[in-house]
Amino acid sequence: MISIGKPEVGASLCDHLGVKDCSNFLFADPENKLYNDLELNKGVDVTFFNPATPFAIKDRLFKKDGMKRLNEVLGKWSGAFYIPPKREQAFNQGGTFVFQGERTILAHYDESTGAHADIEAVVKAARSAFNPLSPAL
Repeated sequence: MISIGKPEVGASLCDHLGVKDCSNFLFADPENKLYNDLELNKGVDVTFFNPATPFAIKDRLFKKDGMKRLNEVLGKWSGAFYIPPKREQAFNQGGTFVFQGERTILAHYDESTGAHADIEAVVKAARSAFNPLSPAL
């Protein structure tokens, strides 16, 4: 996983959340290099004022156990407040990518706040990348 921010802040967040061996899979991008290279969506107009945001929230509200899972995640954030190194990074949208070497197996650009990749599709793509004999996407 790659995230904006400084490495020491990422380590602090992992400690706060109780994530073990975080340094094995969390990489910091304080200068926004990867976000910029991947041309991820950014800006307040794309994040909060995008029509996809309320639809993503609606999907979360009406998804089976959607609010339960959201509340579980949000409950872990109590006392965790991290500010990105650059002010404009607060309006970066993420994405989910699965690579197999230089080949892109899955690319999902978060359209807006809350509009994330389907986790089942991500797991399927990751399994496919890890085990080429697994069923095709």
